[in-house]
Amino acid sequence: MEEGIRVKYYESHEGVYKKIKKNNMSSWGEFCGKSETFEDFYMKEYLVTALGRVRPSADARILDIGCGTGPISCFLARQGYNVDGIDVSRTAIEIARTNAKERDLDIHFSVDDICCVSNTRSDIYDFVIDTHCMHCITYDTDRHAALASIFRLLKKGGYFIVETMSIEDPFKWSFKGRIDEQGILWNEVKKNSPYDKVLFEDKFWMCTRRLMSPSDLERELKQAGFSIEHTRTVQDQDIEYMEDFQAICRKPVGN
Repeated sequence: MEEGIRVKYYESHEGVYKKIKKNNMSSWGEFCGKSETFEDFYMKEYLVTALGRVRPSADARILDIGCGTGPISCFLARQGYNVDGIDVSRTAIEIARTNAKERDLDIHFSVDDICCVSNTRSDIYDFVIDTHCMHCITYDTDRHAALASIFRLLKKGGYFIVETMSIEDPFKWSFKGRIDEQGILWNEVKKNSPYDKVLFEDKFWMCTRRLMSPSDLERELKQAGFSIEHTRTVQDQDIEYMEDFQAICRKPVGN
């Protein structure tokens, strides 16, 4: 399969966020019928553990990538940190701003794409948090660009905290869509879909997830320049052969 040339595939999340807004919901988890709430979000336990390991200073500056409607940004701001949140979805950012305002939290949210982030400065953040963003970025070129942006934006010695979908054997996937040898999950879409799509076997397909093995994820992070201080995998709550890959990475002080 080859890349399409239209609106970026990961921008398709905008449609989900419009439904979230229409139904007066606060988060992606709520829309998907998960038991989580805005305050009790999916990766909260891991985030608390990771922050406990690295112990940010009280005035740490944090970037939340793929922030969605802002549950993690709001959690971090409530701890007193200086928080920026970015997402490619305009509707998600609109909801995030409302959620922060309702909680009297001062967070800077903006529409931006970590694959080609608008901020050209370097060494800005003490921490970057991956809010389940990276597994939505599928192509190698996009992933390399995203990780390069994260690396550049981090201060020397800054941390990149990651939790992302992982699978040891992508060919075990048996749910909707099809998965290729690179672990890219493809879902069938209509011919008039405005997003990146490819024609394959007389059908149109759009990539939606990148399901990599833990070892491949570690290799990718190291190739981006990060040192890895801690990793573990956690069994997915719903799918037997899926895992959440968790990592605490650091930009070397000498870079």
